[in-house]
Amino acid sequence: MRILIVEDEQSLATAVADLLSQQGYEADVSTTYFEGMEAALSNAYDCLLVDVMLPDGDGIEMVDELRKAKCSTPVLVLTARNATSDRVRGLNVGADDYLGKPFEWSELLARIKALVRRSTMRQEADEMVVGRAKLHRNSRTLEVDNRMLELSSKEFMLLEYFFRHPKQVLTREQLVSHLWGPDTDVADNALDTYIYFLRKKCGRIGLKQIIKTIRGQGYMLGPMV
Repeated sequence: MRILIVEDEQSLATAVADLLSQQGYEADVSTTYFEGMEAALSNAYDCLLVDVMLPDGDGIEMVDELRKAKCSTPVLVLTARNATSDRVRGLNVGADDYLGKPFEWSELLARIKALVRRSTMRQEADEMVVGRAKLHRNSRTLEVDNRMLELSSKEFMLLEYFFRHPKQVLTREQLVSHLWGPDTDVADNALDTYIYFLRKKCGRIGLKQIIKTIRGQGYMLGPMV
């Protein structure tokens, strides 16, 4: 599970990252508005922790911009500005939860787990829609313009992960971990093989650019979907 911490107070950001690592999370840190936006839109995260007072912008405005960019990753706003009006403003622009500073580590972890759990439950609906493509969990099929395509178990797992993060670049490490589990020793070309199969199969129903290669970074869902 990967979490982005957008916090300019270096000691706090490091402490939160260390805490999350101890709990088995992978944590990235951005210390500015610009870095946070770029990271949130370029990578797949399970939760974002966003400070309000950043050196080059407002964290609540960041949440607003992320939601306008169709980023649906759960957001927990962290701030010393704990007035009701501040909380309402953050929630109104799309934040999922609000935690005032200072906070207890146990409460931070509990809120993160709750956000990730709720997000996972929302994603468990049978149908996932991106553009003109529909992915059906129960039947493990892809539907495009009323044409149906059956997927193998690994093909479905791979495509579902892309559907969960439609505008984000997914690294090879993330995809391998999702398909085979963390710390799994698989052949270097195993992921390439499944991406090749999925591209070829989806090409039959008109999705020739289903997965784009982003040189030096990884892969992302293609624009034809």
